[in-house]
Amino acid sequence: MTAKWLTPEQAIVKANLTVTSETLKSYISEQQGKTTAEEQFQALGLLFDRERLRVGKANFLQLLEPVSDENSYAEDEIDSHQLDDDDIEISATNKVNQLEPFIFEQCKVQIVITLLPTQQTGDRPVMIAASSHGDFPVVTMLNQEELGDFPPAIVQLLDELKADFPNRQIRRNIAQTKAVKTNKPTTQTPVRTETASSDTTKPASNTTQISLF
Repeated sequence: MTAKWLTPEQAIVKANLTVTSETLKSYISEQQGKTTAEEQFQALGLLFDRERLRVGKANFLQLLEPVSDENSYAEDEIDSHQLDDDDIEISATNKVNQLEPFIFEQCKVQIVITLLPTQQTGDRPVMIAASSHGDFPVVTMLNQEELGDFPPAIVQLLDELKADFPNRQIRRNIAQTKAVKTNKPTTQTPVRTETASSDTTKPASNTTQISLF
């Protein structure tokens, strides 16, 4: 049975985790000391595929150990075609990356800017990652003040994102409500079994003993 790739929200439900999807996503952007994102996910019983995330796949997590669930097999069968398409797409992307020359002007270069939450000091950390040819990115950390002002196109994009926050919050609330309903244990009505009473009335003996001496 092919293992199913999961979104952070699906992984929380499948693995019965108590963390939020935001916490899982923070593992990718915020490195805890020398602990890598892969190690943090493994501690929760999850496999993190950085390549799937890099190509924009929302389902980049997988259970390290299969969950015993009657519906797991059926779900995997339903999603098998989609999983195959995902694998084919990643394979095609890797082939394109391998064909590109190692000349900066003639290859695709991906730059990711991640704005981390503002700290109590008022500084907002920024993580910048650059990658090419499907290889691991090079990463640097700095404050937003050091980065300077964004170009107008990026400012406009961020304004559109902030304007969509209310809709995104509604979608998250709906997803969390569904996750709670899915994870809620079903109560089973106890079955009462009638057992034979141990105090069964025994027939009284009518025998009378008479002493002859």
